[in-house]
Amino acid sequence: MDFFKKKKNDPNQDSTATEPTEASPFKVKLQDGKVCEKILTIEVAKDRIAEEYRNYYAAIAPKAKVPGFRPGKAPRHVLEMHYEKNANDAVLEQLLSESLPYAIREKGLSPLAAPELHDVQFTREKLSFKAHVEIRPKVKLSRVEGLNAKREKAEVKPDELEKAVENLRERHCRYKAVERPAAMGDFMVMDYVCVIEGKELEKRQDDWVELKASEYLKGFSEQLVGLKAGDAKDIQLNMPENMQNRNMAGKPATFKVTVKEVKEKFLPAVDDELAKQAGDYKDLADLREKLRQDLEKRKADEKEAEFERALFDELLKHNKIDIPQGLLARRTGNLVEQSKQRFIYQGGTAELFDQEKDKVCKEFEAEAKRQIHLAFLLDEIAGTKQIKVEEADLKQKYNDLAARYRQSAETIEKYYQEHKEALESLLDQVRNEKVIEYIKANAKQS
Repeated sequence: MDFFKKKKNDPNQDSTATEPTEASPFKVKLQDGKVCEKILTIEVAKDRIAEEYRNYYAAIAPKAKVPGFRPGKAPRHVLEMHYEKNANDAVLEQLLSESLPYAIREKGLSPLAAPELHDVQFTREKLSFKAHVEIRPKVKLSRVEGLNAKREKAEVKPDELEKAVENLRERHCRYKAVERPAAMGDFMVMDYVCVIEGKELEKRQDDWVELKASEYLKGFSEQLVGLKAGDAKDIQLNMPENMQNRNMAGKPATFKVTVKEVKEKFLPAVDDELAKQAGDYKDLADLREKLRQDLEKRKADEKEAEFERALFDELLKHNKIDIPQGLLARRTGNLVEQSKQRFIYQGGTAELFDQEKDKVCKEFEAEAKRQIHLAFLLDEIAGTKQIKVEEADLKQKYNDLAARYRQSAETIEKYYQEHKEALESLLDQVRNEKVIEYIKANAKQS
C-alpha cells in the first residue's frame, strides 16, 4: 500500500508569500485549496527572465543557421527574429522546471503527484502561474488499541476431509476412449462452431466437454447424450441472460458439433496405492493426516485474514481522514486496469470490458478508498508508535521469501540489495506487517 511519499513538514502552517531575494528570483505564495490540496502562486523576477533569454541565445549563437550570416556571426537582434518561438518555449520550460521545485521546497510540501499548473501568464517581462499541489491528509489517531473483532478457531470437519480425498482422486483419474454412445458423466472431445444470428462467434477444436446435468449452458449435455465418435449434430439452445458478452447474451444459438472421441472417467480406489501415487506418503492414513493438516493451515490463514479485516474495519471506523481525490482517482484507475487485464487473460476482450467500465469503476472506487485510508493510518501508526524495521526483521523476511520461492536467502537478499525501489517497497511491507501485528496484539478478541 505504498501510495504516497513520506511526511515531511506540515504544509498547513505557512500561507505567507516569499518575496524574491538576491538568492532567489521567485516570489511564492501558499494558499489552501480543496481537500488535501495547496495552491502555490509563483512569480518570477523580470531580471531572471531576461537572464534566461541571454543564456538561451548565448547557447545557440555558435551553431545557429541564419541566412546571410556564417554560424556564430549573426547579431542578437537577428537571432531573436528567427528563433523567437523556440526561445519563448525553451525559456518558459526552464523557468517552470526551476521555480516549481523551489516553491515546493520553500513551503515544505511533499506532493503526492506531479502538481497541476494553471493560469500561466508569460511574456518577456513577466512569468506567473499557479500550481495545485495534492498533499497528505492530516491524520489524527483516535483509537488504535482496544479494537474489538471476532477471531474464529479453524476446524476441519470430516466431510471437508473426505472432499479433499475426492479431489485427490479426481486429479489422479484416468480417461479411456469408448466405442459406445455417450452417457451422462462421460467426457467428449469435440470440434464446434457457435453460430448466433448467422454469425460465427466462437470456434473451438479438440475441446473437452463433461456431460453433466448441472452446467452453465442448460440443455447442452442432454443433447449430446447418445452420440458416438464420428457423429455430428447441431445443438440448439438459448444463451444465458447473464453473459458478459452482450452480442451473445440471451440469444438463440446453434452449436455445430463434431464428436471426435467419447471418454469414460475411471477414479482410483481410496487405498494405500492412491497415497503412493499422490506423493511421498507412507500409506492412506498418512495421506489423510497430511491432508487434514493442510486444510487446517489453510482454514487458519483464512480465519486470520477475516480477523484482520474485521480489525481494519474497526480501525477505519474510529479514525476518519480526508481522502485526496486525485490519489483516489489514480488508485481506482489502477484497480480497474488490473481487472481489465485479468478479464482479457481469461478470454474476454477490451471492447467488451469497456462496455461495463463505468459500473466497474464505481465498484472499485470503494475498495480504492479503503486501501488509501488504511495505508495512511498504518503509516501514521508506525510513526506515532515508533515502529521501525530492524535488520533482524529484514533477515526473517528474506528467509520467508526464500522458502516460498525455493531460493536461497542469500539470492533473495542480493536481488533486493541490487534493486533499491524493490527494497523500499519491501521495507514498507515489513513495517506495515509489524504495525498490523501491533494492532492485533492490542485488540480485544470476542
